[in-house]
Amino acid sequence: MLLILEATALAHLILIIILPSTTSSYQDNSSRKGHRSPDHRRIHDPQNNEHNRPRSARSFGHGRPNDERYERRPLAPTNGNRADVHRAPANEFHRNNNTENYANASHGSDMNNMNNYHTHYYPPQSRYEHPKRTSCERRPLSSRQSNPATTQNNYNLSHPRSSSWQHSNPTTSQNIQSAPRFNNNHTIPELSQIAYTNLAAMTPAATAAFWNKVSKQMSGRNAPNPRLPSHHEELCDHLNQIFEHTTRTLSLFGSIDLSQTIYSMAKIVNVLRKHGGRRRGDDIIDMLSSLLLNHDKTPNKELFRSFAIASRDKLHHFDARCLSNITYAYALIKYVPEFDDESDLFDHVATQASQRSAEFNAQDISNMMWAYATVGKPNALLFEAMGDQVVAREHLGEFDPQAISNTAWAYAKAGRVANHIVSFGNLSRFDPQALSNTVWAYAKAGFNNPELFEKIANHIVASDKMDRFDPQNLSSTIWAYATAQVPHLKLFKKVADAAIRSKGEFISQEVANLLWAYATMGDINKQLFLSFASTAAKLIDSYNNQELANVAWAYAVADVDAPSLFNHHFIMMCVEKEDGFKMEGLFQLHQWHLWQSKEKAHPGLPVDLHEACYNEFISEEPTVSKLQEDVVAQLSHIGLEPKEEVLMGSGYRIDALVEVNGKTFGIEVDGPSHFIGRSKPPTGSTILKRRQVPLIDNIELVSVPYWEWDKLGNDEVKKQDYLRVLLAL
Repeated sequence: MLLILEATALAHLILIIILPSTTSSYQDNSSRKGHRSPDHRRIHDPQNNEHNRPRSARSFGHGRPNDERYERRPLAPTNGNRADVHRAPANEFHRNNNTENYANASHGSDMNNMNNYHTHYYPPQSRYEHPKRTSCERRPLSSRQSNPATTQNNYNLSHPRSSSWQHSNPTTSQNIQSAPRFNNNHTIPELSQIAYTNLAAMTPAATAAFWNKVSKQMSGRNAPNPRLPSHHEELCDHLNQIFEHTTRTLSLFGSIDLSQTIYSMAKIVNVLRKHGGRRRGDDIIDMLSSLLLNHDKTPNKELFRSFAIASRDKLHHFDARCLSNITYAYALIKYVPEFDDESDLFDHVATQASQRSAEFNAQDISNMMWAYATVGKPNALLFEAMGDQVVAREHLGEFDPQAISNTAWAYAKAGRVANHIVSFGNLSRFDPQALSNTVWAYAKAGFNNPELFEKIANHIVASDKMDRFDPQNLSSTIWAYATAQVPHLKLFKKVADAAIRSKGEFISQEVANLLWAYATMGDINKQLFLSFASTAAKLIDSYNNQELANVAWAYAVADVDAPSLFNHHFIMMCVEKEDGFKMEGLFQLHQWHLWQSKEKAHPGLPVDLHEACYNEFISEEPTVSKLQEDVVAQLSHIGLEPKEEVLMGSGYRIDALVEVNGKTFGIEVDGPSHFIGRSKPPTGSTILKRRQVPLIDNIELVSVPYWEWDKLGNDEVKKQDYLRVLLAL
């Protein structure tokens, strides 16, 4: 597939739109004269705030590289968890929302008006036909007896109600009950009561419907279930019995019921893990955790492996939706079940899906590709087959923004598209929009493929047709390189020259992203900033909050005075938009205010707005890295008394402050996030801090670059000598 893709279609494939699914990923470009886009839609360029770019690209903070030596940790323990970088795509099992309808479609009529179930959860004890257990804890597998005649797994239980439905012939038996129905209004206790009371009539469809409704309740789609401590043992016993019935009859499940059950249980596991898999013995989370999680809060892999075994030999009966949902389910719990022949479930599904790729719709493709990329299984045959479906013109139109996003993310993470582009002899088939879309997509997804970025940069630099790059192409391209932290001096110079020539055609978003990119990379092209001052000033009324802050911060980093831009009108716009600034924007405006009022002696922000910016600027909890701890320890060994994370009057924090012969030195322990690429020039935020602290706080600032410190190894004598030379001791 990739060998025959047109460049435009290939670029379309990797258009990453990592935005909330409720946000449009494109902007209408009908008003843009002369703009050429493959589908006449314009990419929504990202806003450069803390939520959608790597922290290393933020204007105020330290990055978080993989090397734990440079990882900055809070000075004191803190609470709270960070959200995942990439969220799973929104997905719901693709069936009729009224689960009770299809659960009973082929199993008779209502069972004694069960949908009119009474409000009391527990009936009199005389209705129970077995002694209740004293614990909801799942029994060891070894204590369960296998029944090869009815199941392929180890989950078996001799149950007093085991005159199971599967041994009855619905056409001849006069006493068999109809399968129970469930609806969205039932709480988990009510669902359990209905299922348990009619356990002998729980067909695979009804069982799948039960777990589907439980997963919806657990996901918060309906009112939360109250704790029922007085009925805890009964509810626990019901869930145990339903769980045992599910696993015991698993071999009889059809493809739809099997895939739905697996998907529903995976969703429940996902919710339980978010809750920490609590085991307090007094709520539903505890009960379900005992069934679906191990004691270490990992998914019960033996259970999910049994599901995989039950599915393996039936995959040829699975339709496209079932195949995509089963892989999505296992990716959700991050588990790839392996079989005795060293194959795994994802291998088997890939074989089936590749043969029937034409049956997959946009959502099925999106979920399946997301699943394979998430578990690190970029099956070549599957990715090629699904790629053919994605790039078909009539099929691409079916993808909504979130589906495009997740599909493209999967291909980007798998590296397949990047590797294919790199393999091209040249990129002459790529128009400017395709080149821009490609690097923007990878940067937005957080995948830095150095070979891809280098190849595209070299192609642009060698081009003698830069007039074909419109402002959006120029802005998106340079934003991508800055976001991915990929330096390329010749590219930045070529784009700057082209941007200056067409500066009058730029709109507000393009100006903000362009200037932010150059400032972020520390590429201070004075001519660019001087040339764009008048253009940026004309667009003041059209900037949104983040764009306004980006422009201000970029000029502060570049230290290019622009009174025609930063005048009373600019300040009034900041005041009018005050309530709309997020943390990043307030940080940037504080640094701009320091530049204007302290460095240039120009009017800055009004007192109230600046106070809000300053308070936000100093609000981050101080953190330290192992590198910083080592440097501070060596400062102490040479007789100094360093103070860590000192808050200065400017609002900046200094890693370490020492007094040497009556002079105050600020020591910055600069990890990898303070520099860009192999040549290690400082980032824009590093440049700004190094300039502002000495001027405003009246201290000398010295740097300990990570690569110089690392060269000293574990030799403490050399480290101490290094610091003595640095501080002229």
